[in-house]
Amino acid sequence: MCRLHLINTPREGTIQGVYRPGFLLACIFISAVSVTSLSACGTKSDSADASLSNHTAPAGQKLIKVSEKVAQQIDIRHEPIQKRALTIPLHVTGKIEPDLGKEVDVTSRISGRVKAIRVAPGQEVKRGQIMALLDSQEISDLQAELIEAKSKHDIAKAHEERERMIYDELLVRPKALIEAQTQFDAAKVQKELAEVEFKRQEGLYKEKISAQKDYLAAKALAATAHATYEQARIAYEREKAMFKNKAMLRKDLQLAEAETARERQHVNTLKQRLDFLGADTSFLSDVLKRGLISGMVRIVAPETGVVSHHDVAVGELVHPDKSIFKVTDLTSVVVKADLPEVDVSRVRLGGNVRVKVSSYPSETFLATVSYIAENVNPETRTVSVRARLDNRRRLFKLQMFAEIDLEGVSRDLLACPKSAVQELEGKPVVFVRKADGYEERHVKFGVDSEKYYEVLSGLEPGDEVVTQGSLMLRTELTYKR
Repeated sequence: MCRLHLINTPREGTIQGVYRPGFLLACIFISAVSVTSLSACGTKSDSADASLSNHTAPAGQKLIKVSEKVAQQIDIRHEPIQKRALTIPLHVTGKIEPDLGKEVDVTSRISGRVKAIRVAPGQEVKRGQIMALLDSQEISDLQAELIEAKSKHDIAKAHEERERMIYDELLVRPKALIEAQTQFDAAKVQKELAEVEFKRQEGLYKEKISAQKDYLAAKALAATAHATYEQARIAYEREKAMFKNKAMLRKDLQLAEAETARERQHVNTLKQRLDFLGADTSFLSDVLKRGLISGMVRIVAPETGVVSHHDVAVGELVHPDKSIFKVTDLTSVVVKADLPEVDVSRVRLGGNVRVKVSSYPSETFLATVSYIAENVNPETRTVSVRARLDNRRRLFKLQMFAEIDLEGVSRDLLACPKSAVQELEGKPVVFVRKADGYEERHVKFGVDSEKYYEVLSGLEPGDEVVTQGSLMLRTELTYKR
């Protein structure tokens, strides 16, 4: 009794027609064994029930005869051709760039000659880390001005202390007030004596005892004493009022305090300017205490990152308009692409895109859309789009080319499953279920979604294509040819 041993085919089928060579040999072997065995048996019923036969279809397509029983045994599966909602991804090319605001130019704020370089290209630096040292004549001049300003401040402070001592003494023993009171008291006594003498002379003169000249002399003396008294009284009242108003006594002290504050501000301004220009603030104490002058300027890292650009040498003269280093934070990068304006509706801020780079062909990375330009390039009719990538693993390098797949909108299209497609003689083929077997169909596809191809020609709605077992049918077709 003859037996045909069949094996189930795995779920196979890509447009590239990739399959395992061992499996192909097995299929060829099974076909050969089946033909030989059936010939030995010599029964038509077994042949019709268990063989795969290659016949020509009426339309010129190859028809592989497979009975229903054999199809069930080898687990051939089908799927109908119909319209489906396909999400068509948009494929664009871009490149890796620094994230917005994550790349900083490092320049000198003052002209100077490079004395030392303390970093290398590709080195990681921390914010505030010294990257280079310069020698600047302008820094030396500012330090000399700082020494002079400090001396003026010390003099102003000494004068302020003297005025404060005077003020404190005036509060305890107000000299001007005491002198004014003494003069007032003396003028009052003289005035009273002059008035008494005038009255005596006036009485004698009326009684014809005293001469007229004595009378007139006493009168003049009384008038002079009265005027002196009024002047002393006014001066005394003024000094009393001034003593009561302490602010008037503080006038000289306040002027001295203002002078000290002005000189102190000048010193602080010079310190801040030196610090802003990059002078070593720890060295300023030696400048102020011992008068030492150094024109050294520090170039420090403004942010934490990697030295991505290095364009300076020891001994070189640099200026504020020259970029010495670039520091780039590479913990995140962006992939930049130009999207045709007709496809702008496919992206939105915060949406995800898939990114592939040639350095890691087996990996797909997710990026988040972080920027969509507000203007269209008038020459290319494209819109600039950026998507942020997590780069903490440092996989991405700046200026790498990247392949970007954007999520598309869904469209109803006649669709063929990718699992049904094989490649024969460099062309895509599928196998369509017929009443007595499976017909070879050459097809033309359009857009490509994740699981389906758009059918342009070769298939009609309702056609049932083989999704599992198509590789075996292709092998049988190839073997018969």
